[in-house]
Amino acid sequence: MKTKVYRNKNLVCRTYLKPVGSGWEAGFIFGGQPIFIGNFIHRPEAIRWFALMNREIRLISKRFAVGGHLPVAWARHLIKNHLYKTYYHFVDRLVVRHRGDFTRAVVRDLRQYKKIRRLDARRGHVRRVPLLKAA
Repeated sequence: MKTKVYRNKNLVCRTYLKPVGSGWEAGFIFGGQPIFIGNFIHRPEAIRWFALMNREIRLISKRFAVGGHLPVAWARHLIKNHLYKTYYHFVDRLVVRHRGDFTRAVVRDLRQYKKIRRLDARRGHVRRVPLLKAA
């Protein structure tokens, strides 16, 4: 489990990255209250998000001061919305990449299927058997 702690006077915030089941969970706890939780299947993607999340927290905390004249509830809401916006932008980029990988894999598999079907037709094995049957 990886953690990073941020402090501002008596306010303690923490980011974490931990394995959960067969995946990974990255989150942000603001003053004892979890305000962001993201789930990943692949470890490298979770580690990249954890690094990006910590960078975004440092950038937003430099831009906006918490305490004094700014209410803590407002700061919590701002950080939560900013993290979710950044998270979904990050995930959208991953989905596009994975979609391309799987699209190429399906095209490659269909090409092999057609080749196998042609070879079977030449050999006289024309019988069609479904790949999967409903239970």
